[in-house]
Amino acid sequence: MREHAQHRYAVAVVRRGDSWQCTRLGRAALTGLDEAITTVREAGTDDADVVLGLFNADEEFFLIVRPTAGGTDLMLSDTRAAEQHTLAAQVVDVLHAEELREGAFGPSPAGALGILTDVGVGSADMAALLRAGAEPDAQLRALAEQAGFGAQFEDARQ
Repeated sequence: MREHAQHRYAVAVVRRGDSWQCTRLGRAALTGLDEAITTVREAGTDDADVVLGLFNADEEFFLIVRPTAGGTDLMLSDTRAAEQHTLAAQVVDVLHAEELREGAFGPSPAGALGILTDVGVGSADMAALLRAGAEPDAQLRALAEQAGFGAQFEDARQ
């Protein structure tokens, strides 16, 4: 599986009350699912209302990681990326989404499409965004804008 160093970023997003904070995470967060989950969990604190991670991997796919009290919710933009990317392959395995990518001609998302519902991006909005076919970076920027932390996300992803 290939791994690229360019066009990769991970951003932790934390909301406390009405205040959003976005922090760019180190590249190690993109090396595997365990690393991604651990890094995002560490970004949150007990007083955080929302903690999530937004990952762009080489403009091939994006991943949203959201720690919960009972585990971790995941949303992968395209299961077809599992053929080329370790992180995507691990997410597909965890979600048992192998059958989704077989024969897929367009993006084949997997996981919790409603992962951002409580911050203003419902599952229908997510599905529409994925169908639009934009690059993962543009999709993540659109999600951040709709959820209300677009400017903070833009600063952190640079």
